Amino acid sequence: MPQHRFMSNRKMLLGEDSNALVFLFAVNMLIFVLISFLKTVYFLTDTPLELFERQIVDWFRMPSSFGAVMYKPWTFLIHFFSQYHFWQLVSSMLWLWSFGYIFQDLSGNKHIIPVYIYAGATGAIGFLTANALLPSLGNGGQPIIGAGASVVGIAVATTVLAPKYKLFPLVYGGIPIWVLTLIFLVLDFSTSMVIPSILISHIIAALVGFGYMKLLQNGTNTGDWMIRFYQWGNAMFEPAELREKKSSGVNNPSKENELNAILDKMNMVGYDNLTENEKAFLKSASQE
Repeated sequence: MPQHRFMSNRKMLLGEDSNALVFLFAVNMLIFVLISFLKTVYFLTDTPLELFERQIVDWFRMPSSFGAVMYKPWTFLIHFFSQYHFWQLVSSMLWLWSFGYIFQDLSGNKHIIPVYIYAGATGAIGFLTANALLPSLGNGGQPIIGAGASVVGIAVATTVLAPKYKLFPLVYGGIPIWVLTLIFLVLDFSTSMVIPSILISHIIAALVGFGYMKLLQNGTNTGDWMIRFYQWGNAMFEPAELREKKSSGVNNPSKENELNAILDKMNMVGYDNLTENEKAFLKSASQE
């Protein structure tokens, strides 16, 4: 059954409810705007750039050793949501949107944030471990900032999810997504080689993206706890009337939600592994 028949039903517009990709994009942009605004304030007051980086930027970038991270534990997570330089922002967000759009279109909103966080966090551990065990591979004790490892994880996860997915289908039948992934990884790894510990972190992030999708395809959802935690937190701030409606079952899943759920399952386990009722539902939907 042609999978693209259903994909057009999913719109990912800026500001759409439950759009995880837009959320990641917005957080990175907001932190960059905040840092840039404060940098402008420091510049107008003739404050040295070194002082600005020490007083402001160091709150967003992760130190290069486990000991230093202990004094700034929040940087372990926030550094891969933060961008300092403009071209770093442009590059990271361009690749994030390119792969993230496909990934979210195929798997829904539930998996892109777990992959982003897992890849960024394990990449950070790899970076710190490489610096600790092999100081010669480090970057001279300089902290790191940016979403590089997280984007690598999403790129690899997208390719594992849909290795036959083709871009620009009108150009010689389409370009396989693995070609775009290969180009991205070559560019990323070649620039990361300047600092081997960063290269190691990106390789680990790629393995995380690969492992996450393989486990998911085998029925193990390692990001489920993040989803449930988000739903729990979101429910705490919902109006009481809405919570009562949900608990009473007034809001039943719509046909579109049911279709999206079946498509999610099909993308993970394949069409042949759907139940007969699910196959019949897809056939009926395709004829509408």
